[in-house]
Amino acid sequence: MSEGLLDIFMHIPKTGGMTLNELFKKQYKLNEIFDHDSFQKKMMKLDELTDMEKRNIKAITGHYFYGIHQEFSRPFNYFTMLREPVDRVISSYYFLKDYPGYEMVKNMTLEEFVVKGPEAPNLQTLMVCGSQEKPDIEKAKENLKTFTVVGVTELFNETLFCLKKAYAWGDIHYTRKNITKNRLAKEEVPSPLKNLIRKYNALDMELYDYAKKLLYEKLQSLTVEEQMQLAKFKLEQSALN
Repeated sequence: MSEGLLDIFMHIPKTGGMTLNELFKKQYKLNEIFDHDSFQKKMMKLDELTDMEKRNIKAITGHYFYGIHQEFSRPFNYFTMLREPVDRVISSYYFLKDYPGYEMVKNMTLEEFVVKGPEAPNLQTLMVCGSQEKPDIEKAKENLKTFTVVGVTELFNETLFCLKKAYAWGDIHYTRKNITKNRLAKEEVPSPLKNLIRKYNALDMELYDYAKKLLYEKLQSLTVEEQMQLAKFKLEQSALN
């Protein structure tokens, strides 16, 4: 962790972020991290923090759009995790059907959710570009270029390894959190419906491909020794999960 920098994990819903968040929080003391609208295990908004509390905070994590750094007057860096959009939307639908506050989803079909559901069309692009109204793919790509690490759910272990290297994290072994169990697998969803998801998430599809490109560039820059360390970590994780 860089001294003086504010480390920000932009947690995009249903990308494997709960597992990553648990690892992230372990790197800080309780009074050093603002976690999903809570501080020191008490629910509060950022504007409720005192100036002293803000100065002590070294990290932010949550479902925040790009721009949360503007609440702090000091240097910052972001990292995030993106997920293949079809799989993310399917997972989000089945998760939100039983989640408090999202009762409207309970009576929606998956097809209805794709078209007009919350957290469905191009959510990843919206969050990364920093707009809650109109997704801007070029702005999202420009922002991703500045991120310390851009990971993808489908290369979770590789992403974790890059994060450990970038932030000098400690132990990164994990067990998966917040897995949506009662859901259709991507392969079980009819092709026309998957095509509909792609249509309504065309920008997210493009951004996801760009995120993978950025991650592959980092992986290709690993030294031979680091590649061996990554292979060892992946083997150890396969035994845990």
